[in-house]
Amino acid sequence: MSSANCQQPLSDSDCDSDPDQSHTESHHGNRHRHTDFSNSIFKSYFEHTTNQSQSSNSPPTPHDLSKIQSFLNSSSSGALSCLICLERIKPSDPTWSCTSLCYAVFHLLCIQSWARQASDLSAYRAATRLPISPDRAAETSTWNCPKCRSVYAKSQIPKTYFCFCGNVENPPNDNPWILPHSCGEVCDRPLKNSCGHYCLLLCHPGPCPSCPKLVKAKCFCGKIEDVRRCGLKLFSCNNFCDNLLDCGIHKCKERCHDGDCPPCQARGFYGCYCGRKKEERKCCERGFQCENPCERLLGCGKHVCEIGCHSGECGLCPLQGRGLVHVGRTCMKESLVMSQCRFAVVLVIRY
Repeated sequence: MSSANCQQPLSDSDCDSDPDQSHTESHHGNRHRHTDFSNSIFKSYFEHTTNQSQSSNSPPTPHDLSKIQSFLNSSSSGALSCLICLERIKPSDPTWSCTSLCYAVFHLLCIQSWARQASDLSAYRAATRLPISPDRAAETSTWNCPKCRSVYAKSQIPKTYFCFCGNVENPPNDNPWILPHSCGEVCDRPLKNSCGHYCLLLCHPGPCPSCPKLVKAKCFCGKIEDVRRCGLKLFSCNNFCDNLLDCGIHKCKERCHDGDCPPCQARGFYGCYCGRKKEERKCCERGFQCENPCERLLGCGKHVCEIGCHSGECGLCPLQGRGLVHVGRTCMKESLVMSQCRFAVVLVIRY
């Protein structure tokens, strides 16, 4: 049948053309369009990583782009759906996307209604359960992303439709060569870990990839320096750490690692706090209390500490200030001096 007899088919069965062939052609057309979007959005990123890879052994990181590619496929194919109303998100629909964890996209009107109801409920619960005023409860109310449950303040309820990168308000939707809800310009958002660099991709959905710039970086233990991509600059040299542990005696025997060194596990014989008992223990547990009293000599020089085995100073004699001692007479005046304890005598000479 000619195309004139099938100008506006209501379904696949209204035209003699092969539906599988039409589906295949449509599929290839969409796939070509997805590739165009991917190429244009990733172009500057791949150019940067390719140029730098020629002078470095650090390879590009395409695995960082997989989540973005998934968002691109959904956005450009029209498969995005709002998780609140469950309706398809059209290229002309104003949207909002979560920027915390999931990067899910919602209709702007849907997320506004969701956020207002959630923040009002949060304020009501706070006002009825906490000793705060209703106004204060409203100011501190929060709402959650419907998908990842990330917490947002009431002041973060979206009011305007922005592109994915947040630089353009009401982005155009009539350009077939620009991804829907994108401004088509460089994203330029600060990259994660506050490295000081910015995203090189064109305005895109999903998280920004790791920073592709080459920088000099040291391994966790600080013994080896290498040129690596900024987003992957934290690395282990796999040698022994050998940094001095908190005990100040032994060195770390773990392989080069991130974060603080673990507690010292070296074993030895260590004395308790009062020094009257020794046990074999781990170095990190070398300080311990025995069952004996301290019995260290106090500052008065006459008495001993009667407290159980303990760390730190013993303190003053508990008998301090209980006795008044008469000492030398000068100019017919009697001096009264407070003693350290009832057995200590202080001699005062006055002229």
